[in-house]
Amino acid sequence: MVLKLDTKDLRILAELDKNARQSNRKIGKKVGLSKEVVKYRIDKLIENKIIVRFHTITNYFKLGIMKFKLYLRLTNINKKKIEEIANYFKNNKTTEWDVFCTGRWDIIIGFLVHNVNEFDDEIQNVMNKYSKYIQEKAVTTTLHLVHQERGFLGKGKNPPIFHTLKDKKEDIDNIDLEILKILANNARMPIIDIAEIIKTTPRIVQYKIKQLEKKGIILAYKAHLNPKQIDRIFCKAILYLTNLTQEKEKKFISYASSIPDVVWPQKVLGDWDFELDCEVESYDHFQNILLDLKEKFPEIIKDYEFCIVSEEYKLDFFPGAYREKLINKEL
Repeated sequence: MVLKLDTKDLRILAELDKNARQSNRKIGKKVGLSKEVVKYRIDKLIENKIIVRFHTITNYFKLGIMKFKLYLRLTNINKKKIEEIANYFKNNKTTEWDVFCTGRWDIIIGFLVHNVNEFDDEIQNVMNKYSKYIQEKAVTTTLHLVHQERGFLGKGKNPPIFHTLKDKKEDIDNIDLEILKILANNARMPIIDIAEIIKTTPRIVQYKIKQLEKKGIILAYKAHLNPKQIDRIFCKAILYLTNLTQEKEKKFISYASSIPDVVWPQKVLGDWDFELDCEVESYDHFQNILLDLKEKFPEIIKDYEFCIVSEEYKLDFFPGAYREKLINKEL
């Protein structure tokens, strides 16, 4: 059931989209509510499955991790077999994203691995297990990924957060790694709880988090929303580009990233060149976004196709991330 959100709910969601780690007290001051009411409202948003989890955006490129996506068009399958395949990827330790779609592709899976050989091993495992159900496959490597604030939640978008395959590598230790695995799906977990889990002091955890932020390894803290529960559709546009120059590409990325309903614009290397992940109010609106892009950039958009995400089985922004605990405490 789609729930109607009031202005205060939308403003709370907008604040969580900007920084999910800010306290209920801070959010309350910005939206004109007490911290107790903010907590109550966030708890209701969780209870009604509008907020799926609070996650941390990590620049895994800086840690020598690459992102590949595998697109599968299936054949000779039923609902039970789709569930089996989707759950196979959900339980795979190298996968980041796992969704079932309508459109050209039936399942899209994101992998976070250290090199192309590691990814190739995963592909071979998939083909050995499910080749008779795979009619077509495609692979992309993510080169440039942007995390946008959701413009439809309100005005005043901050500059986009992005990370690229060219980012300078940084070293981290085991404590850093454990913190990243915890925060990946638990962005609002208090420092004292993190310290207890990894058996160190809150002071060390606080220092480590600040250093990870300073190095640009931790980029943002956000609320992961269920689009269906706020009457939105998750659509992915796949764009084939041509006649690209550095200047044209820069203008295109800048414009695409400014569209309020675009959440994750990304440059990829593969059969196509660019992807736009959108949370839109309707399919017609999504079509209008694509038509607008074609009108503004006719010289570089050669073709496009799309997928509509029907079900999301997994979204982890860090490899080996620990499962989420929906925590809404005073940080």
